[in-house]
Amino acid sequence: MTASRSAFLGSVSARFLLLCFSISLACTLPVLWFANREAEEILLADFTGRLERRRENLERHFQDGGTSLLVEKIRDRIGRGLTDEGMILLVDRDGRNLAGNLVTWPSAVRDIEGWRPVRLRRSRESPERPYLVSVTQFENGSRLLVSGLLDDREEVRLALAKALLGAFLLAMVLATLGSLVIRRHLNRMVQVVAGAASSIAAGNLSARAPRNFSLDPLDRVSEALNRILARIEGLIEENRTMTDGLAHDLRSPLTRVSASLERAAMDHVNGDPADNLQVIEQEIRLMLRMIDETLEISRAKAGIGREHFELFDLAIVLRDLFDMYLPLAQLHGVQLRLDCQDELWMDGNKGLMIRALANLIDNAFKYGLSGDEILLHAEAAQEQIIASVRDKGLGIPVDRVDEALTKYRRLSLARSLPGMGLGLPLVTAVVGLHNGSLKLEDNRPGLTAVLRLPKAKSIQATNLQHGHCRKSAPKFCAH
Repeated sequence: MTASRSAFLGSVSARFLLLCFSISLACTLPVLWFANREAEEILLADFTGRLERRRENLERHFQDGGTSLLVEKIRDRIGRGLTDEGMILLVDRDGRNLAGNLVTWPSAVRDIEGWRPVRLRRSRESPERPYLVSVTQFENGSRLLVSGLLDDREEVRLALAKALLGAFLLAMVLATLGSLVIRRHLNRMVQVVAGAASSIAAGNLSARAPRNFSLDPLDRVSEALNRILARIEGLIEENRTMTDGLAHDLRSPLTRVSASLERAAMDHVNGDPADNLQVIEQEIRLMLRMIDETLEISRAKAGIGREHFELFDLAIVLRDLFDMYLPLAQLHGVQLRLDCQDELWMDGNKGLMIRALANLIDNAFKYGLSGDEILLHAEAAQEQIIASVRDKGLGIPVDRVDEALTKYRRLSLARSLPGMGLGLPLVTAVVGLHNGSLKLEDNRPGLTAVLRLPKAKSIQATNLQHGHCRKSAPKFCAH
């Protein structure tokens, strides 16, 4: 029993109950305090006004007829019961009672200016009660005490105390109801998260949290959870594909290495094993390259490489790549052209961008040699740099573009050529690292690989940030 009580006191429901209760009291108590203060001031002002008029009338009688007329008027008022449970007393300079419903002058009343609350007894046997008292000193030394009973204010205080108790009980009810509603809402959220977590634990990554598309907090939690699940499912599927691809692509070179080792062992006995060792070296380099490119893609997707961002001119990069691939184009009888604007400045990892563009050019040479032209193009468009590599080869069917961008996936037309299926996925990862995009378009005939990259917003500011000066760039590159 004690453990369950402690668990409840430490639960979210108990905390929300306390929170709702505190909020209810925080809203109710200031209102009641203000109402009490205002009610007292209004009642006191009205009550003081009536007593003030009574005192002024008595002072006027003294001014008109002196002490004798004032004594007559006081006795007449008391005789007719016009005191409203108040007390009036007129004494001479020696303190002797001249008229009034008090026997002697109260010891608690001294010289009073204005109206003051004082607790007085009507007689020695009666209890003390709160009165509002004023004292008037006349020229002949006599004094006049006028007072009124303040029981009305006590009644107001009692009414406000009852209202406070009612507000307290109402706050308890509202806090309980509010905490139950919030607890139910939180339980729904927890059930959504727990259900999705159970699905993940059971291996069902295709399950999704239900949504009503109202964009309330529960719906937003479900939306965020579904995005996380979709991302996890995609990563696991990508990891599965990568594992299958690596196992498939590494099996062939490992088989060839094994066969070459057997032949080398035989040649070691019969002759020179140098040729077989050279084949083994080539296969090992192929496997190392495959592993390096896989790791490079993973690092780019994880955001590793942004720490090496610098300001560079993409036009100069394209010109250098053009110069590097021009002899290869002449060897194969293909016209390689470069058409780019000058000063295409961007902030990024220059080495990775060179590698991505080189991969696109390699693909153009590998799959576009059936055409007669390869074009490297780059231009600035508003806040972007659009770079493309176009060939006039066989191209890629539109319905198989997504497959071509997947790691270790090679289309049937490319299986007869050397490669690992990592070129375009690497380009996609590098472009994503730069907040850009890669799109494969039909060149009719051939393929156009289009890169959209963010242009440097402020060349001078970026220069200062990276701590180097701006380099000159060619105004136009066309070959």
